[in-house]
Amino acid sequence: MVDFRNINKENFYPLLKMDPGDGGKFVVSNAVSLAEAWLYYESHDTHPFAIYHGKEPVGFMMVHEDLPKGVLDLWRLVIAKEQQGKGYGCAALQKLISLARESGKYACIAIGYMEGNDRAKHIYEKLGFRSTGLVEDGEIILRLDL
Repeated sequence: MVDFRNINKENFYPLLKMDPGDGGKFVVSNAVSLAEAWLYYESHDTHPFAIYHGKEPVGFMMVHEDLPKGVLDLWRLVIAKEQQGKGYGCAALQKLISLARESGKYACIAIGYMEGNDRAKHIYEKLGFRSTGLVEDGEIILRLDL
């Protein structure tokens, strides 16, 4: 249903213009995320991806690998406002979980969400993520053991 593609000349600007529809309340812009990815470029542990459905970019994802701890941190998951409610976010998470399990490199996936983002909380819990009891940078941290 969805696939992940590297950021390239064709999808860079559409990703920058992508509106998650929350007015910046729950997630930073993709421009900020891509700038953060550049900060970690040389460490080779932060990976931004475009989420596609067919030939169309429908979202953005950025993960950070903490291999010494065996943790794959999902730093960003954004689905374009006009693409929400179509199952792309859930499908992207399911694919990420599957790929992480297949790799054998991780003990868990960690993700955070802002209080009030009930849609994200529902999706994460539906897929098996559970609260760690931690709050970091204002985000409630969930974990899925692999």
